[in-house]
Amino acid sequence: MISTILVTDDNVLDNAILRNYLYKERVNIVSALNGREALDMVESRNVDIIILDMVMPVLDGQGFLEEFSKTTYYKEIPIIVASGVENDELEKIFHYDIYDFILKPLNHTNKFVLINKIRKALQFRKMLLELKKQDITLDSIK
Repeated sequence: MISTILVTDDNVLDNAILRNYLYKERVNIVSALNGREALDMVESRNVDIIILDMVMPVLDGQGFLEEFSKTTYYKEIPIIVASGVENDELEKIFHYDIYDFILKPLNHTNKFVLINKIRKALQFRKMLLELKKQDITLDSIK
């Protein structure tokens, strides 16, 4: 099964850079230009990881995290924040129990760090889904 990564960023160049980085990873990449579009995509698609920028129009990253944290699948989809926010903003981000963080700007130097974080998040997601499946199987036996 091919994993789906939702890239949420209003910067078209950053979106293209991320797509280029992930090209060889054999994943399906979908994009949202703001937090509202991302929420709609998460509800209508089977998303495995979310890469989230914090500064966007319509609904910013913090607004997305606030809304997303109210869903039943909030803890099941790893979120990697890719942003250039300042330290005081970071405290607000980690309040939402995100999976990981990478500092922008995205460049060749941090490309490999980001790809490694995405691979680990995909492994985490697969294990989580397998545990959930096993739990359902155990419940049906009881």
